[in-house]
Amino acid sequence: RLKHIADTETLGQLKKQAQIHYLEILKRAINTSASPGNAKAAIYLEDLIRRLKLINHYINDINKADGEYLVNYAEVSVNYRDVFSRADAFNRLPIIPIIEGYLGESTDEGWGELQFIFGLKLKLDGKVHAHGSKRVFEYSLNLINPDSQEHQELLKDVSKREAFARKVLTIVFLYYFVFAGNDPSDPGYTPTSDLKYDPINAFEEKVLPRLRESKDSEKQDMFRGIIKGFDKYNVQSKIDQLKDCLTNTIKYKTRLSSPGYPLHISVKKGILENDISNIQTRQTLFKEVLGGNPKNVLKYLSIREANAGGDSVCSLEANIRISDIRYCAEDEQQSFSMEYDDITGIKALPILLVPRDNRATDIYNQCFKQHKLMLFPYKIDKNNPLDSQGAFVYRFTFALLAYICLRLLLQEQKRLFIPILRLHLSNKEDEAPIEKFLLSLCMVLSHLLNQKHRSNTQGIDIRDLSSYKIPNVMTSLYSVLPKRFRFNQPLHYPQGYQPLEKLAIIVVSSRESDSKWGSRHKRSNLMGEVVGVIRRNDGAVRLQLLTTFSGNYDHQRLFQEPTVVIDQVTKLYDKNGYKHFIYVAKAPYTSTLHMTQSQDDDGLFFMSKDVIRALKGEHKDIKIYPIFFDKYYVVKLKKIGASSLYIQDTEKLTKLMAEESKQSVVFFNLFNGIEVPGEQRNYNGVISYATLLNIYEGILDDQDIRNGLMYDTPLKQDIVQYLSLFHFWRYQKAREISFKLDPYENLIGDYSVGALSLFNHMRGQGNFNCLAFLTEVRNILNSGRVC
Repeated sequence: RLKHIADTETLGQLKKQAQIHYLEILKRAINTSASPGNAKAAIYLEDLIRRLKLINHYINDINKADGEYLVNYAEVSVNYRDVFSRADAFNRLPIIPIIEGYLGESTDEGWGELQFIFGLKLKLDGKVHAHGSKRVFEYSLNLINPDSQEHQELLKDVSKREAFARKVLTIVFLYYFVFAGNDPSDPGYTPTSDLKYDPINAFEEKVLPRLRESKDSEKQDMFRGIIKGFDKYNVQSKIDQLKDCLTNTIKYKTRLSSPGYPLHISVKKGILENDISNIQTRQTLFKEVLGGNPKNVLKYLSIREANAGGDSVCSLEANIRISDIRYCAEDEQQSFSMEYDDITGIKALPILLVPRDNRATDIYNQCFKQHKLMLFPYKIDKNNPLDSQGAFVYRFTFALLAYICLRLLLQEQKRLFIPILRLHLSNKEDEAPIEKFLLSLCMVLSHLLNQKHRSNTQGIDIRDLSSYKIPNVMTSLYSVLPKRFRFNQPLHYPQGYQPLEKLAIIVVSSRESDSKWGSRHKRSNLMGEVVGVIRRNDGAVRLQLLTTFSGNYDHQRLFQEPTVVIDQVTKLYDKNGYKHFIYVAKAPYTSTLHMTQSQDDDGLFFMSKDVIRALKGEHKDIKIYPIFFDKYYVVKLKKIGASSLYIQDTEKLTKLMAEESKQSVVFFNLFNGIEVPGEQRNYNGVISYATLLNIYEGILDDQDIRNGLMYDTPLKQDIVQYLSLFHFWRYQKAREISFKLDPYENLIGDYSVGALSLFNHMRGQGNFNCLAFLTEVRNILNSGRVC
């Protein structure tokens, strides 16, 4: 049990340590002589680093009992030792490095070495997208402010109170430790004065006793005092100065130098039971916490400098190396035209959702009344929100009736295009609960309808119908339709090579739908889509959505025999002649895919050996390319002529392919260099594609994967080109064409159909999975079990 926890949780601890090391690298890079502002910012950064280390020291103090870290608010208890032992402990700060982007992994079983590669970017007190113009620091202070509307509303909401109280207690600890300091108005104060400030002593004297024992009203008075103190001590001004300095530092043309950081991963002796009677009774040397939640064991794992003394049971060697990698653009370019392909004969059934409002009615009468469409009116009443029970009944009934009505209308219809347009009276910053639900429902309906028809959904805030918004909305709605790409300069192939004529892209994800407290048994909803790529005789390439699918499974069977996916592969092979399959899968509820585990339960989820074996079946000529993707972020140091770039590090690939270790290797990157006028953007997104090597022995031929994704072959040239076109096919704006950075967001991520299909259950506790429910309704209707 301890070995398993150390194996699965240690990586998170190393990530937290890497955050501090990256700040140290940036501090060394700051040119303090360039300006007084830089000199001040360097001091603020030094103090930030010092305080983050003090947090780790405070949390890992072996002389303190667990109970000394226990605090409470709104009848919710939090143990600070547990919370700040986790990998994301620092992520709520306005300025902090964020580990984002999974860029590879390898395991050398002979030497017992594991290597993980991740991307790094700086969080620089940016705007919190879901909350208008508030930046991170301002937004966080608003959350802990007892007088703010958001604080009061979240305390009243029974379904959100516990999570909110935990968030408040976390922010109070983190922000006090990092931002409390000496009074700038004191005689002799200088920026270096705060380097001598002791946040541990101040926290234990002024904050901790109240959080442990006082009434909530007294805690709220303390929260107000902390906010007032931050304002008096000009904390936001310090953050702004540090932000400006770091923004310039990450754009330096010279590379940042970085030494390696040797470390020891240790298990503390505190995990051992001291009471001899407990040892005899429970027949174990370890404390009872080891058998509970793994997160509660994190406090007994520590990351320390190599050769540092410590009270530990055992230690492992580790090393963190942060590399500043630069890519340079070459002159080679590819250009193409894109247009809808053969859509004139497609019949359509538009669906319109309209709020009962005078503005919406006027727009309906002017623009839509004369057209044949299906109308769903709805009522918005922000002043009278439904309680949890009423809200559930409303959503459940609306979803069930909407789906059944559409099923009945479309039962005898051939393939239709079904655009679902929603007129809104708000946007994401202030949307009413009913509008949020309708977005979710329309995504679920669209996914289910796409199994036979072609459907997409888009909303528009009718309070602002600017000239560019309507074309973008229409382009987004139509993005599900087939498109044809034609290159201005055709690719050159070696003599005798037959270009890849057909490629299927299968994307799979899942969300939990049923479980029971105290039981390991649970069910999940599997969802996915299939996109077909066909190269025609004239060289044009057509991309189209072939189908979507969904099914409900016991959780374990999901990663062993997902029949709905297997059926799709069989159908595409038998009926449509597809033999090459790009298989993109990622379980959205896991923070890391343990790609190189060697146990029978290989931790590969949808890419498990059992799944790949089932997909391959008895078809020996099927080529399956297992691929997973992630996003990382880079700084664009100069203006480039193209808005999109692809990156292939062939030198690195050649070196990696010579190794026989189990590997997750990035083989392709796509860079989005779009510049938004008037918007400050420090980073640009890159999507990385990785595959697995030396994993599927006896199931897939590794040589096929290498020829299709790794080696510089004509086949790889075709596959990479089709992957790139897939990103352009998903682009949803009417302006200058570029690729969509994340073409999988409708299935994987926070705004996917699986995530949005969840809403509060009857009693406000737990979530109801609308897509899983309607999938079951569909299965019943298809089986003819109802009249």
